[in-house]
Amino acid sequence: MSTTGRTRLSPEERRAQLVALGTEMLSTRPIDEVSVDDIAAAAGISRGLLFHYFATKHDFHVAVATAAAEEMLSHLPIPDPGGDGLEQLRASLGAWIDYVDSHRAPYLSLVRGAMSGDPAMQTLFEWTRARVTARVLEGFGYQPDGPAIVVLAVRGWVGFVEDTVTTWLQGDGIGIERDALLELLERSLLSLIRSALDVAR
Repeated sequence: MSTTGRTRLSPEERRAQLVALGTEMLSTRPIDEVSVDDIAAAAGISRGLLFHYFATKHDFHVAVATAAAEEMLSHLPIPDPGGDGLEQLRASLGAWIDYVDSHRAPYLSLVRGAMSGDPAMQTLFEWTRARVTARVLEGFGYQPDGPAIVVLAVRGWVGFVEDTVTTWLQGDGIGIERDALLELLERSLLSLIRSALDVAR
């Protein structure tokens, strides 16, 4: 991580710089090991000045995790209302898995943070899950406030994807190729949506 000199920045620019340095560090270590001392040194400021922008270390970590979640979501294609739902699903799943595969540490930090019992991290994780759920629904022509049973099924599927991909990234899916994983996730969603629609009839 490169060190910058003492450059005068606006409060917004300095805050953004510190968060960017935090997300860079997050690529090599869990979020609870992102050191505010290292961040301050890299930014060329005192440790005390960092706490002028973030009240606590926890607040800083949440800001870094939020930035990592937003970056992950930016790699999830926005559905085309007139496009083919299945093709969009395949493209979205492929893009998302490729992103989290190449950004394992930030993704696993987000998942582990949600499991830690930290209310702020759990709120962030639920916000992220809701955004992913909405993207999937829109890809199939539904809205987040659409048929409740379909929304429930898709939200449950997103949780299944999170757990399955996390297990795969951690090496417990040794021998399972990316394409096989994608097919499993795709088929499971289609089966869930069909089942939800059958139950709703």
